[in-house]
Amino acid sequence: MSEPSQSAATPPAVRDADADRRFRESARRHGWDPDDPWVGGYAALEWRRSRHAYDDLFTSVRGKKVLEFGCHFGGTSVVLATLGAEVTALDVDPMYVELAQLNAERHGLSDRIRVHHVPDTTAMPFGDREFELVSCNSVLEYVPPERLPAVQREIDRVLAPWGFIVILGTSNRLWPVECHSRRILMNYVPRLLRPLFPGRSIYSVFPWELRRGFGDYVDISQQDRGRLIVDLKAKMGLSGPRLMAFSAANRLLGPLGMHVGFVSPTITMVLQKRGEGGAGDG
Repeated sequence: MSEPSQSAATPPAVRDADADRRFRESARRHGWDPDDPWVGGYAALEWRRSRHAYDDLFTSVRGKKVLEFGCHFGGTSVVLATLGAEVTALDVDPMYVELAQLNAERHGLSDRIRVHHVPDTTAMPFGDREFELVSCNSVLEYVPPERLPAVQREIDRVLAPWGFIVILGTSNRLWPVECHSRRILMNYVPRLLRPLFPGRSIYSVFPWELRRGFGDYVDISQQDRGRLIVDLKAKMGLSGPRLMAFSAANRLLGPLGMHVGFVSPTITMVLQKRGEGGAGDG
């Protein structure tokens, strides 16, 4: 495996004009605007935000085998590869697989990113303990609730002992406004009644479903009473009164055994799998 073509200090840039043309054509063919910051600019957006969760905040991803679970347009995969990770990305939708592959190519990172179409994420085509880190960025809320436990067990299967699961941007069912659709009170609608409401299937999850559902894991973002999460939000651009309120809420939650990543509109937590002998090793 070659060294990353871009240093960790350099944001990912479009380097292949032909791949960029094909990415833009594919995006338009599927009804997307390639100039939308959430489409063609998604890697740059994730560089400014989510990269701080992987860039030496708790561990370095350089040289590690990383799974991006639910790659969408591949923005997070591009960020992880730019930081030096060997990335395997997957999605259940072949459209996103196509666009994520082209996104890797246009950024000159196709040698560090493998993209797979995996229709059934309860049976992923990877070996036991194959990865050292799994990134779940704004994806677990799209998993149907009845399938989520099986998906979590499968993620646990492919993660090595002492490996990390990084959960970001996951819509929190505790909040009255669903963060992706901005629909008020949708999180409080019983899940059995969701089919009665039009729109994309966003289920939202409770934080304890994620904290306990993978098996025997340590919440390292709780070990330091949530300072890791507060520092992450500061690096992602939260500042001023909002950061002060975020930090104050974190201090209040500490004695209750929680941190602010549990109760923010999007769930944020970093889980570490226990080593040999732990219940999560199976």
